[in-house]
Amino acid sequence: MKNLIFFSFLFCLLTLTSCASEGTQTSEATVSETNPVRIISLSGTLTEILYALDYGDQIVGVDVTSSYPAEARSKPQMGHISQLNVEGLLAAQPDIIFVDAEQADNQALNTVKEAGVNVVAVPMRSTLDNAVYATEAIAEVLEVPETAKSKIENQVKEGSAALAELVAGRQERPRVLFIYARGAGRIMVAGKNTDAAAIIEIAGGQNAITSFEDFKPLTPEALVEAAPEVILMFTSGLESLDGKAGLASIPGIAETPAYKQDRIIAMDGHYLISFGPRQAEAAQELAKRLFPNVSK
Repeated sequence: MKNLIFFSFLFCLLTLTSCASEGTQTSEATVSETNPVRIISLSGTLTEILYALDYGDQIVGVDVTSSYPAEARSKPQMGHISQLNVEGLLAAQPDIIFVDAEQADNQALNTVKEAGVNVVAVPMRSTLDNAVYATEAIAEVLEVPETAKSKIENQVKEGSAALAELVAGRQERPRVLFIYARGAGRIMVAGKNTDAAAIIEIAGGQNAITSFEDFKPLTPEALVEAAPEVILMFTSGLESLDGKAGLASIPGIAETPAYKQDRIIAMDGHYLISFGPRQAEAAQELAKRLFPNVSK
């Protein structure tokens, strides 16, 4: 999930694969549901899961990536994981702070942990069932009802089955280039081992960049190598370029098969690659747009 960190950090600057079996990193015992706890969530994915588990009313702070559900946006803002304020965290008087395990090695979090706050690092991975594993990790410290856990499990299971039916037997695997943009001055493309590459492949496409990992600046050479049949972006990213016309102003874009055939897909960033409870639905939406003639 490290690419969510990358995206949200750039957003913060411009606007101010492990499994649950590895164990949730926490120093506290399970908290009884009869004794309401004050929760801070520093992950948009974990915030969505906590709301799905009916812990939304107990959330007293969120990070900048916590955009879903809409109610989360009204919660006290703790900022970005890389710029946390210890005083602000402690002022919220949290009993538990949930964080993506990849972001847990943080000086501010170490400080609040020393102050007695239970910081829970939840392992995450870029798979359709990530929400199920994350829920199990959360349930190690909160008494999550079995009905709530089953609701997420069934949502993931049913969505995954529908996706499998949607893409079954399809030989075509369009080359998809994911472009991350925050205005024309900051444009990156996704290589191997990224959340973007993972969702492209899950939806039945193939990542157009295979020569490097993570993200690198978009160059004309990269476009030539990629020869994308589809360009995938966050809706906010495409808007930051003033839409498709602005995208065409980037050298080389207008010459790609994707642009010539008007195959530009824009989706909400959190929905597309949060790998939360709705990830299978997001993958289905992407698959339908990758295969517009699908009849299933």
